[in-house]
Amino acid sequence: MRVFVGLLFIGLWTAALWGQAVDPAAIPARKLLAAPQIDGVVDPHEWADAFAIEAFYDPVRGGRGELPTRAYLGYTNEAIYVAFVCDDPEPQLIQAQQTRRDSNLESDDRVVFAVDPQARGLNPYQFIVNPRGTQRLVVPEGTTTNIRWQGDWSAAARITETGWSAEMRIPFRMLRLAPGRTQLGIALARYIPRRAESYIFPNTGNYFSLRLQTLWQGIELPRPTTSLVVLPYMLGETESNARTARGGVDLKLNWGQGQTALLTLNPDFSSIAADVASIDFSYTERALNETRPFFLEGSGFFPWRRMFYSVRVPQLNAGAKAFGRVGAWDYGLMGGEYEQRTQRGQFAIGRTRYRFTPQSFLGAFYTFNTIPATERLIGFDGGIGQITGSGEWQLSATHARLSAAREGTYTVVYLYRQAPPGQLGFSADYTDISPHYAPTLAFVPERGWRGFELGLSYAQQPTSTPILRWNIEAEFETRHRYGGKLLDERLTLSAEVRRRNHTLLGIQAQHLRRPPHEDRTLSLSVGWNTHDAYRNGALTYQFGRQNSGNSRYWSLEQRWEPIPRLRLGARLEQLRITYTHRPRDIAEQAILTLNYEIDPERILGARWLYTRTQFSGRPRKVDNLYLTYVQRLRSGQELYLLWGLPNANRTQNRLTIKLITPLELQR
Repeated sequence: MRVFVGLLFIGLWTAALWGQAVDPAAIPARKLLAAPQIDGVVDPHEWADAFAIEAFYDPVRGGRGELPTRAYLGYTNEAIYVAFVCDDPEPQLIQAQQTRRDSNLESDDRVVFAVDPQARGLNPYQFIVNPRGTQRLVVPEGTTTNIRWQGDWSAAARITETGWSAEMRIPFRMLRLAPGRTQLGIALARYIPRRAESYIFPNTGNYFSLRLQTLWQGIELPRPTTSLVVLPYMLGETESNARTARGGVDLKLNWGQGQTALLTLNPDFSSIAADVASIDFSYTERALNETRPFFLEGSGFFPWRRMFYSVRVPQLNAGAKAFGRVGAWDYGLMGGEYEQRTQRGQFAIGRTRYRFTPQSFLGAFYTFNTIPATERLIGFDGGIGQITGSGEWQLSATHARLSAAREGTYTVVYLYRQAPPGQLGFSADYTDISPHYAPTLAFVPERGWRGFELGLSYAQQPTSTPILRWNIEAEFETRHRYGGKLLDERLTLSAEVRRRNHTLLGIQAQHLRRPPHEDRTLSLSVGWNTHDAYRNGALTYQFGRQNSGNSRYWSLEQRWEPIPRLRLGARLEQLRITYTHRPRDIAEQAILTLNYEIDPERILGARWLYTRTQFSGRPRKVDNLYLTYVQRLRSGQELYLLWGLPNANRTQNRLTIKLITPLELQR
């Protein structure tokens, strides 16, 4: 408890000193007399009333970006309007491949308008557009991708002889706005992947983060609205001679204080492809990413996986959650009924935090679960930190106590500093997990140990060499069991080089002592066409000693676009560990994908997954093919045709038709 009292006093002290080191610190909000037409053509007459932003900065090289960038910002009673004009002397090299809404735009040229409704330097909404006008929305703390669920916004873009331009219209009702606000936190950015350059406004110094924002002041925000989005779905399935039909519904309520509530009944999670882990030898279970919409929505407001790991909830029958921010308070509440094998149970989760500054907080959390028996977990966390133009640092601590058949505790203290290129970054943590800390709905693969981990990182981004960026990292970890015996000790050294010809070279060496084993491995990797979303590839080869055997691992990944809109992908992996006196361990995996984009709203797809493993003489096999047709209209209506079952161990002769027709009510 002393840790948290100390954090409280230090947090209050840093709150008094905290300030965002940005230039300018604020800009005026200008109301537009007439709304510009969103067509990608930035007409000076349409944007005459807007605030003009002429200075975009390059945080790596210092000063203004080499390629001129201008932006215009204004608003009406209903929406925010943003325009970008991006000069480029080589318009034929502008990258703009993606056409589907909410697809990954990391390989494309793009512009970003970021807005924090609380103007406190928190994670912002990100409205992203590439030169083809393809839109992507990133909602802070997570969300699903249905357009009616997120809220619709408009954008258009055009490539010209001198570069490209983009325009956006963002309705206020999409943002979780609290009443009475007269300012928002904003940041604007332009990304040029082929040059590995980012241009930003405001000037944040050498460290780039969209949480370093200028204040957009004097804005007359509309009265917050309350909206209810209802996503009912109907599901029909045929398998052999059997036919079934069922339905479910998701509801999302946004009300005028910037709060969100959700309700789900009979969610269809079986048709969502789960995360497929790559093949890798590990002495413990590895965590997987969550892909289910109910758990993704607002996930940042809930405890992390050492306290709650949603993948442990296999079949959710009904659930409800609410989350949001009220002033300096964050909160998240969630509960539901689920089935695990033949048992039916309930769970509940709560978390709250008070933020003295965006990086300084004190909080508490609670979890409850009834399978296999009633268990409760209560804990506290706190942190202090700061983010400026020279980097970001934070010191945080978490303590949790489990009350179940046996009681256990979990404690971690974590310190890190993220640094811009040319400066040293580091992380350090101390962890203590007691032998009986085993929450059923948490990810705790090993218990009964204490240990610490230290990491160092350094990167450079040269301006006039064949190398775009290079970085090196070093990690050291040691863990001891309760009683003093060594659990394991690991040292990892790695380096990566990205070249201007869009190739990547990497090397990693690792030494792991885990009695009675002593592992030593060396990994080499090469990547090509790293800027091309549809034609990139990578090869990795690793060799050495693992689990007291001779280990060999390789992986090959390649994407193709043989004709326009037809995208193919393949990932092949193999791991073999050969022993002297027992059968070898084998793991092989192949993932083949096909996607044909009929148009940006309709796509055909297929995935074949083959996995064969044999560890300690226990064989396992997955051989599964499924086909999909997805139609996601701008109205929010979605149609899914699915032959097969994404997460089955073998191909299923099953046809599923799922129709989602959203309904939105506003007040």
